[in-house]
Amino acid sequence: MFAGDLANQSGYEQFTVNPLNKMNAAYINNNKSYYQANKQAEDRIALSLYYRLATSFVKTGKVLDFGCGTGHFIKRFKDGYETWAYDVSPYALGSVRAIAPNANICSSPEALNELDLVVSVHVMEHLKDPFETLRLFHKILHDGGVLLYIVPDVSGLGHKIKKQRWVGYGDPSHISLYPAEKWLCWTEAAGFKILKTGTDGLWHVPYLPLIPQWVQKLIFYPLPAIQVITGHLFLPAGWGESLVVVAQKN
Repeated sequence: MFAGDLANQSGYEQFTVNPLNKMNAAYINNNKSYYQANKQAEDRIALSLYYRLATSFVKTGKVLDFGCGTGHFIKRFKDGYETWAYDVSPYALGSVRAIAPNANICSSPEALNELDLVVSVHVMEHLKDPFETLRLFHKILHDGGVLLYIVPDVSGLGHKIKKQRWVGYGDPSHISLYPAEKWLCWTEAAGFKILKTGTDGLWHVPYLPLIPQWVQKLIFYPLPAIQVITGHLFLPAGWGESLVVVAQKN
């Protein structure tokens, strides 16, 4: 069954509209200004949570950061890890070489095999066919290997509250925006067992009218902050902006 067939079964509108086979041109051509505008040029606090989550499942081994961006995630994997970084942005790869010099730059993920861990942080929303990418991840992981990915969640509270003002719609290179149900369906159809799901929480204030933004930060920030501080993903999927998935190759 192909990705489009699975997509149409859920009853949700399919948002993928770009004719490119692999990646949206706006994503391929990302430069420094893009990363700065999206606050991705520098390190991000959420990456600390994702690193601790990933390493709680895979203590050592061969790891690929698929869509590694500027390298602030892959640089965290040090002793005990053989690190690989893949991205289509020349600017991003230049940054990886500077801040994560021990990471191997991967020109073709298809050439890798027997990976222990694949991580993909806010990448698959940029792809025309995320299901095919999930199948690729399954192919390059060894049996029992682990996948961690994060994507915007159309079925999450963030989208339900903000609707057309939702942060997921703010990037024109987001061409694949789907509800959690569809992502999980694809993940299982690609040959994975779901180990854990959750969310990053509500962090894109303001959410409420009339209430000052600083007050809303006091309301919405504590739970995501506790996740980062403790390294434990406890907020259920659907309670935030993004879907976080940990899955294992069957």
